[in-house]
Amino acid sequence: MLKEKDKKIYVVGHKNPDTDCICAPIAYAYYLRKKGQNAVAVRTGEINPETKFVLKYFKLDIPEILKDVKDKNLILLDHNEKDQVPDNINEAKILEVIDHHKISFFWPEPVYFLTEPVGATSTIIAKKFFQEKVKIPRKIAGILLSAILSDTVVFRSPTTTKEDIQEAKKLAKIAKIEKLEEFGIEIKKKKATLKGQTSENIIFSDFKIFDFSGKKVGIGQVEVCDLKEVNERKEELIEKLKEICQRENYNLLLFIATDIIKESSQLLGTGEINYLEKAFSKKVVENVLYLPGVMSRKKQVVPPLMKVFQGS
Repeated sequence: MLKEKDKKIYVVGHKNPDTDCICAPIAYAYYLRKKGQNAVAVRTGEINPETKFVLKYFKLDIPEILKDVKDKNLILLDHNEKDQVPDNINEAKILEVIDHHKISFFWPEPVYFLTEPVGATSTIIAKKFFQEKVKIPRKIAGILLSAILSDTVVFRSPTTTKEDIQEAKKLAKIAKIEKLEEFGIEIKKKKATLKGQTSENIIFSDFKIFDFSGKKVGIGQVEVCDLKEVNERKEELIEKLKEICQRENYNLLLFIATDIIKESSQLLGTGEINYLEKAFSKKVVENVLYLPGVMSRKKQVVPPLMKVFQGS
């Protein structure tokens, strides 16, 4: 019988994975193996075109899907919300949580929990490598750098910190990426199109579920270089939001289209829209709300919404 420390450790990000929650687990699993642990990176959903581009660029395989977590040792990266964890999580053993989002976590046993208010979980993982003096191969440095650029929207997001920029610059030297901004924009453009995607796939491409004082809130987000594509399909997207909202019993369902060039967002919403209006002190017109300067779901959309739900 294997001792607890010898069992395989599965490092996993959240559902509907983005680049940070795929790349950070790959890098952290590598770090743990260098520390003598039997660790492997896995995922719980399909990856997007941006992440595929990053992994192909640095010649790394896509992690396998973890279908069953029963009796497995897990490390959760880039999430701690109950609606974002793997299914049947209560049948697994959580060893660690490493995240950069708000804390909404409960577990009946003590676990190692590390959270930092930085722009990407990959920033935290990069710091571990440098602090522990674990040598970072070019491909691992490359995916950590890519994830930081992605999550901070090439340092344009208000979630960006000095630490994100510092770690990114160190990683860029190892990854041999000289022009950070150009590389970052190239990464973001891989996901910045709605062409060939169904309205439901667009809404769920980067989607998170939140529990705000017992209310079920879903927020999807895409990043585009121009809102033209979104506006051309606006009515279709709103109708799909209404359908999903009714089908899955959301109190409020939002879709954020973020223009990474103009640094603004257009929100499409359905359900209890009054909460959205209270959060931003603006009238929602025909299910649409335009928010200049808003780019971050985590920092600029979730906190004001959470506040009005708690105050209701």
